[in-house]
Amino acid sequence: MTGGYTGNILVIDLQDQSTKFEKTNLKDAKNFIGAKGLGAKILFDRLSPKTDPLSKDNILMFTTGPLTGTSAQTSGRGTVVTKSPQTGLFVDSHFGGFFAMEMKKAGWDILIVNGKSDEHIYIVVNDDEIRFKKAKKLWGMECLNTHNYLQKNEGIYRTALIGPAGENLVKFSAITFDGHRHAGRGGTGAVMGSKNLKAIIVKGTQKIPIYDSEGYKNKTKEVLRQIQENDFVPKRRKYGTPYWVDVINKEGFIPTKNYQEGYFEYANNINAETMQNRIVDKGGACFNCVIACWNQSSIKTGPFIDVSLVGPEYETIALMGSNLKMDSIEEVAYLNSRCNELGMDTITLGGVLGFAIEAYEKGIISDKDFSGNKIGWGKAKELGKLIDDIAHKKTKIAEILGEGVKGASKILGKGSENFAVHVNGLEIPGYDPRGTFGMGLAYATSDRGACHQRAWTVKAELYDPELKRFSFKNKAQIVKDVQDERAAFFSLVLCDFAPISEENCVDLLNLATGFTYTVQSYLKSGERIWNLVRLFNLREGHDTCNDILPKRLFNDPFTKGPAKGVLIKKDEFDNSLQEYYSIRGWSNKGIPTNKKLKELGIEKYANGIL
Repeated sequence: MTGGYTGNILVIDLQDQSTKFEKTNLKDAKNFIGAKGLGAKILFDRLSPKTDPLSKDNILMFTTGPLTGTSAQTSGRGTVVTKSPQTGLFVDSHFGGFFAMEMKKAGWDILIVNGKSDEHIYIVVNDDEIRFKKAKKLWGMECLNTHNYLQKNEGIYRTALIGPAGENLVKFSAITFDGHRHAGRGGTGAVMGSKNLKAIIVKGTQKIPIYDSEGYKNKTKEVLRQIQENDFVPKRRKYGTPYWVDVINKEGFIPTKNYQEGYFEYANNINAETMQNRIVDKGGACFNCVIACWNQSSIKTGPFIDVSLVGPEYETIALMGSNLKMDSIEEVAYLNSRCNELGMDTITLGGVLGFAIEAYEKGIISDKDFSGNKIGWGKAKELGKLIDDIAHKKTKIAEILGEGVKGASKILGKGSENFAVHVNGLEIPGYDPRGTFGMGLAYATSDRGACHQRAWTVKAELYDPELKRFSFKNKAQIVKDVQDERAAFFSLVLCDFAPISEENCVDLLNLATGFTYTVQSYLKSGERIWNLVRLFNLREGHDTCNDILPKRLFNDPFTKGPAKGVLIKKDEFDNSLQEYYSIRGWSNKGIPTNKKLKELGIEKYANGIL
């Protein structure tokens, strides 16, 4: 008997409010593991090419992996898989908390949502009992209020829901889990909103099968002990991700003033220590996580007093703090809380707001466009109003900004594309690649647009004496290897923050499932997943000439800080990109070769694409 998987997929058709139970394909599970990988396989098979991401024909999936909900550390993770309305590409957006664990306990490896409801609804999943309920009272409600309403009226369920931004099809709207965890990137909330689906709530009572329960129990104890002995875990537990504010600012590549600068002179006002002293109330953790990196915070003074939230995380502090020149942690927390409640990605929105301010300064957008709301660097109140306008599409400019910086710059024109900082429509996160060149290659080749989670090279580039951070030398191999490893890891699916070795991942996977992976075959599965997603993106119209960085990073050097004067030379980037293609076994145009696809056993998916 195979363990790790429940063996069941729940397929929901919103049009006629019907359900179908399918069996998990274990052959596919062996090749693509789960979560990201298995979701990619199903999306490729079932989604018609060139489907409009906001049409009823798009598919929305909530996926788990074979380790989800088990005794493995950080196994509370799940993944939303769909075609992104923000990029037009594949997107897998990962989330923590407890929803994925509960979904697995309800007996489901994957939940597939098809079609579009004629009315606003939410879905109740109680093991194999599925109910469709009207969401008229919930439509228009903010995220935490929706979660609380559902808990009060339905009982203790785990929740996946959207806020007003998702309802209004803002291209970078998020799905919120249990009121405070988020599948933030790529606009998954807009896909859910396009289906008139406000929420899915789930409760489960079943036991997750494990192939070798005693061996798995012993292995999870061993991994727990190793995590507890890791030198960095106490810092992660004490500070969470904001620990990186001081590190990245000190090295001079924290996004500042819409990526014009890489150093923020007021970083001490928004760093981890200040956050702990001024707004953090206590810590918290996702399901089965000893790291416990949450910061549960509240604002205790000033104009935003009594605002509470989980966060801010590093990415939010970088994009909505230094990038907008906010010089107090309270202001960052306020903007973060509005994003959370309205249901939007803080990385993209931070990039959008920075873009809007610069466009306003350059006269591309006027006071008239903002109806007298004079936005600017460090103006939290005014930007808070703009955030609300974007979520509700209250004005023409808010609707334009709701497209993201790529879409907005296309509409606005007038040279705004020169400071629209994105890759394939997804805004760049909190590590400006002019500070670590490997991140530039990672962003340009990411399978979902600019993403730090696909190949986070920052630590290696800063601390490995063999690597020079202002150089592309040896970066192509690192980026490729990390991308493959992360593709496999995000299919298990565990938390990015967990220091778990490849060997331990393989042992956990084999003990849970009964499979016989080696480290080599595990990484080969990651490579298979990466190449399948590449084929999907090519099928959907991705032009490989867009494996490129935004103009600002090539044209504008940093203006201050330790990396002052640094920019990325395009010819050096192009050479590194060609090296990356070669290492991947792709053509010099970035197309997977038949030889590589045959090696990975996915050559049939190239039919009609190559």
